[in-house]
Amino acid sequence: MANFDVLRNFMDTVPELGVSGIDCIVYKDHQLIFRYAAGYSDIENRIPMRQKALYNIYSATKMITCIAALQLVERGKILLTDPLYIYLPEFKDMKVKSGTFVIKPATRHIRIVDLFTMCAGLSYELDTPEMRKLMADTGRDFNTRDFVQALAKEPLLFEPGEGWNYSYCHDVLGAVIEVVSGMSFGEYLKKNIFDPLGMEDSGFSVPEEKRERIAPQYQYSYETGSVVRVSSDCIGAAGLRHESGGGGLITTAEDYILFADALACGGIGKNGARIISENTINLMRRNQLKGKCLSDYREMVVSEGIGYGLGVSVAMDSAAALRLVPENSFSWGGLGGVQALIDPTNRLSYFVAQHTLYCPKQLFEHKMLNILYSSI
Repeated sequence: MANFDVLRNFMDTVPELGVSGIDCIVYKDHQLIFRYAAGYSDIENRIPMRQKALYNIYSATKMITCIAALQLVERGKILLTDPLYIYLPEFKDMKVKSGTFVIKPATRHIRIVDLFTMCAGLSYELDTPEMRKLMADTGRDFNTRDFVQALAKEPLLFEPGEGWNYSYCHDVLGAVIEVVSGMSFGEYLKKNIFDPLGMEDSGFSVPEEKRERIAPQYQYSYETGSVVRVSSDCIGAAGLRHESGGGGLITTAEDYILFADALACGGIGKNGARIISENTINLMRRNQLKGKCLSDYREMVVSEGIGYGLGVSVAMDSAAALRLVPENSFSWGGLGGVQALIDPTNRLSYFVAQHTLYCPKQLFEHKMLNILYSSI
């Protein structure tokens, strides 16, 4: 029988780092095996973490976006090797930066797989001429397709496939899903992931009757080691109707763990619904990077033994990474402190909910996972 006392005791120390509260939920083989919360959701009023609280999950959206796109691969609608311009023609004749001042035609086309792996040459920069023009012309009232059309007018940072850069790649993937499915991105996710798994509180917006459940949001300062309360609005979407595949979803810990549990259990949810095949999950959790792309990625994660699959961090070599997390597990998190890990080998899924922008997760994330794997 697993003993989680050490994990509970450690979680009790996390709020002392100056962040808001933390809520952790773990499933194994469709069964809840751990749930514990520490600290306060509302620090000023000393209100503890609430179950069914709604969080901006920011980049944890990406894993859902990638599964949605992989569903279209399974249905024969797209190939990972397809050029992006087949679906989004604005990306056909791209320019690429060469040095500081030279811009020249790209010699390679962006492929669909380059969007998954962040190797397309895109950036995460909004302060560009085309983005400033889009904001000014529309008053920020633009949708997902408008956003990626403006994105396509900016030169790439490098030739597609020749580097890795964290960027709006998965927002572009959301636009591909819209074009191929004929639905808005949000509608596609609801029909193909949220409704099948019973994720009743997930989407790009929150109905008025649920807004009181949105957790207070804070912002962490590395200078002071403390937080200040900020608006609870999601900062992941650039436009009012922009359904951001890279950072726009709002959900609960209870919902996200249903998604993570399905991926840990061969693509089949707790309720028996299948959203993806085990073969596809196995492809997703294999490292896709090599050479400069892999070295670029490791500059961000600062760890040997860790690679990047189809939109997720993957454990390639646990010994090299010096972590207890098993090989071929995969994970990703978000700017507001949420973190997900999926371990198909042990059919185990893990989700941590927080609402602290720029949360110093590096101070506790790997420690929590080491404690978890020492406890099961």
